[in-house]
Amino acid sequence: MIDPGFRYEKKKIQVNGYQMAYAEGGDAAGDPVIFLHGNATSSYMWRNIMPHVEGLGRLLAIDNIGQGDSDKLSPSGPASYSLGQHQDFIDGALKALGVTDNVTFVMHDWGGPMGLSWARRNPGKVKGLAHSEIVVCNHPSWDEYPPAIGKLLQTLRGDAGEKLVLEDNFFVEKVFTGGVMRDIDEATMTEMRRPYVEPGEARRATLSWVRQIPVEGRPEAVAKMVDENAAWMEGQSIPKLFIRCDPGQIIFERDLDIIRSWPNQTEAVVTGLHHPQEDQPDDIGAALAGWLAGIG
Repeated sequence: MIDPGFRYEKKKIQVNGYQMAYAEGGDAAGDPVIFLHGNATSSYMWRNIMPHVEGLGRLLAIDNIGQGDSDKLSPSGPASYSLGQHQDFIDGALKALGVTDNVTFVMHDWGGPMGLSWARRNPGKVKGLAHSEIVVCNHPSWDEYPPAIGKLLQTLRGDAGEKLVLEDNFFVEKVFTGGVMRDIDEATMTEMRRPYVEPGEARRATLSWVRQIPVEGRPEAVAKMVDENAAWMEGQSIPKLFIRCDPGQIIFERDLDIIRSWPNQTEAVVTGLHHPQEDQPDDIGAALAGWLAGIG
């Protein structure tokens, strides 16, 4: 049974004039293990995975700005919640939490670019990098996407995306649920909806994220960041764990080739689409715990 309850108390820190929320567990004196989430989710997605690694470090799961229990940006509009803005807040959160050395990142979705960017800028401070279903690279053509996914992403990036996401909460109600294989229980859906109950700009982060997906070199800053991250990873002997979802949802042939070029990497396979944390948390937790114990 997948527990919908969140056993970790949310705490707050001040970053760039806003309150950011995080959950903490494990050994406060241990090496930091940072859990980073992506679109429409929050630290809640790690609730059934963190217990598996309780004895293996200081566990910190951060809510991105505008998501979970972190503040919404104000004023907010189409230019808000870029990857660059999110990175500034994650960098600030890590600084505020005293995260400095022997850092392990556990990354999903957009948590991948943010964790890898921090690691690329602080390579001597990184102990390990675990990732699943992350944004890996710029795709040079929409043709690399399955037709249905490509069409949906293009729709959300256009004018129709404003109504679908800001008014109809499309990303939570349809895209999130479409990335989970099980029938999601009502308690989990209630928590998923909670940060986005109010329509309009309160849901802006979920729309901005999908518009940040780099295709055909745009957005330029995002395409540059993810490609630099991927190239940097090819030359790094830092221990890595690739939790590959089968069948998965956003890792296509180009992404898989790039990921498998990264050295000193263990690959673990779990059944899942884009949100395997909601389908196979015990399998993910076991793989993560074994890998963390192995890297010391």
